[in-house]
Amino acid sequence: MVTLFTQWLMWLWLLRWIVPVTAVGYPFLALYQSIYGCLFVWAIRRINRHHALRSVPMTFVLPIVWTGIEFLRGEVAFNGYPWYLLAHPLIAFPAFVQSADLFGTYFISFIASMPAGFIVGVMLQASRCTASNDSDIARASARRFITFASIIVVTWLANLFYGCWRMRQTDQLSTGPRILAIQTNLPQDNKVGWSPEAQERDLPQFIALTRRAFEHTVPKPDLIVWPETMVPGVGFDPHTQQDVWRFGPRFDHYVKWPRALVALSSELATPIVVGSEAWVNTSIVPEEGGKTVRLQHEFTYNSAYLVQGDPPYQRYDKFFLTPFGETMPYISNWPWLEHQMLALGAGGMKFDLDSNPVINLLRLSYGTQQSPGAASAPASPSSGHSVSLATPICFEDTVGRFCRRMVYRQGVKQADIFVNISNDGWFTFSGADRKLHAQIARFRCIENRVPMIRSVNTGVSVSIDSCGRLIGRVGQGEYGTPATEGWVVDDVKLDSRQSLYGRVGELWPWLCLAASMIAVAWSFTAARKDRLT
Repeated sequence: MVTLFTQWLMWLWLLRWIVPVTAVGYPFLALYQSIYGCLFVWAIRRINRHHALRSVPMTFVLPIVWTGIEFLRGEVAFNGYPWYLLAHPLIAFPAFVQSADLFGTYFISFIASMPAGFIVGVMLQASRCTASNDSDIARASARRFITFASIIVVTWLANLFYGCWRMRQTDQLSTGPRILAIQTNLPQDNKVGWSPEAQERDLPQFIALTRRAFEHTVPKPDLIVWPETMVPGVGFDPHTQQDVWRFGPRFDHYVKWPRALVALSSELATPIVVGSEAWVNTSIVPEEGGKTVRLQHEFTYNSAYLVQGDPPYQRYDKFFLTPFGETMPYISNWPWLEHQMLALGAGGMKFDLDSNPVINLLRLSYGTQQSPGAASAPASPSSGHSVSLATPICFEDTVGRFCRRMVYRQGVKQADIFVNISNDGWFTFSGADRKLHAQIARFRCIENRVPMIRSVNTGVSVSIDSCGRLIGRVGQGEYGTPATEGWVVDDVKLDSRQSLYGRVGELWPWLCLAASMIAVAWSFTAARKDRLT
């Protein structure tokens, strides 16, 4: 109970940003997260009490169990919540975390937890020596102490040597496109109730900000990026726009802003990646005996569009819906139950987005720019260069297995750049969680050896190289300034290196989880045999 209570207090502090979203669900989510700490302690105690398993050095047992349970929380249960991992703060020491390109972020957690296992092992062995008062046991314990301390030192030194070597590799880097990322500053309610009146106030400000950023960027960018869900309406599909537009001015606000972004792209003669909903198979449905009508659509996606060339524009639809932010794992299979729980714990929110299993990369052409304002259509693909953009939306950049799936197809690297668009207005007062989101994103760059640029509503918007180092930011400080408007420009360095993680994925944490489960199950089997005899 002590472990549960202390874990609960910790998670209450870490998850305090959730209160404005769902004050009712906040303590229960903190309680749920606390269970994993208790599970870890319970598993270690069971293994240590087993006469055969206790002979396995805790230097290895503790990291295996920790990594397995961290992976269970982060990737497996309830679609996973891969935040607040042991590895994340270690991104402050880039050389230490480069081996994430071997077996992923959970491998860094494994290495980082080895000293804790060593310390626990020393304490357990010391208590056994004290209880036995045997000098031979004490001498053996001292030898074990030296052996396992040496193993940790060698492992950490090898890890640091590998990291320094990877960070010094520059022969496979090349200059890619210049990307301008816009950071807007809009409260999170644009996902809950962004009224047409508020849109008339906000969107012109974002467009003016983009023009100002474009004017200050010399040489001119090859791509402009806007954050997630910053363009209200039905999306950029021309057929959907025509279906809506022909029903008269009452629906103009559904198509006004997508067309404004197309006009902006044309004016600046520069492609734009922008977040917007995509309404698919839209129709008009009569209501109240034909007196009124409403729009109906078969699918609604949270999408990233590349406004380039002629429509229809390239589009990526979000696949991994944010657990408890855009969907309720398992519960969303029963719409009535989902509705009741939302009404109880998060009034005003609607989980009405669909997941698209087709993962598209966006192909950006650049290198031959037109003069701004010279074209009457959006910037056309040039005959210069082209790169593939993987565009994880919001929470997706925290999910290692999914970002790997975007970049690597059958073990071969397909994407050149991560363009992460996000709306972190959900964090309200918490600048720490905005920074944590960017911190996690840095691991995706290392794991896949792909640079990233993040355009985030309320921040933090940063550019990251393929070694996870911060290159640019909006504002001051290591990660820039949250809750402010601005922009960041980066001449992206492309990386042709491929990673072992791209081929084997989450093999390491799966092995740790399997080993932990086998060890715990074995402890029960042995206990049962002892009772029978």
